[in-house]
Amino acid sequence: MPSAQQVRTVQLTTTEAAVLALLAIEGERSGYELTKAVERAIGHIWSPAKSGLYATLPRLAKSGLALSRGRRYRISATGRGALDDWLATVEPGARETFFLKLFVGGLTTPEVLEAHVDQFMADTEERLGVLRAIEETNSNTGHDWHHRHLLTYGIERAEHELDWAARVGRALRRGPQ
Repeated sequence: MPSAQQVRTVQLTTTEAAVLALLAIEGERSGYELTKAVERAIGHIWSPAKSGLYATLPRLAKSGLALSRGRRYRISATGRGALDDWLATVEPGARETFFLKLFVGGLTTPEVLEAHVDQFMADTEERLGVLRAIEETNSNTGHDWHHRHLLTYGIERAEHELDWAARVGRALRRGPQ
């Protein structure tokens, strides 16, 4: 058994993690099939350049995170471990990564997802606080009048996201119905 010093932690890029997640969900696939899966399923959350997706697959295979058979790839046990670590890592301020992790949330536990939702809410509350502080100084005249429209949008969006995240958190605690 390797010692703690021999265990190598793999730091995945968002693209690598997304590709591994797709392989974990979809099973063995070619680059073309993964591109189509992105378009029909995950594209509104994460959409890499096609060349980036195609370049990622051989890199994952070379590093032992995926196994290749011709032009087809599947996630390896090492890749699944790295994906699990990536899914469990809560990253303050990583908004787009949060949405991706939530989208592939069936690959982890509700508790892990709840931690991500909690962080998203904390980040959003912080952003809302900054916007509210700006709102207090906005005179709503001259250039501030124009700025006020985007400020209002930002505040309303943050409030909406907090409501949405609270509903997601409750749903995760309740489980599928």
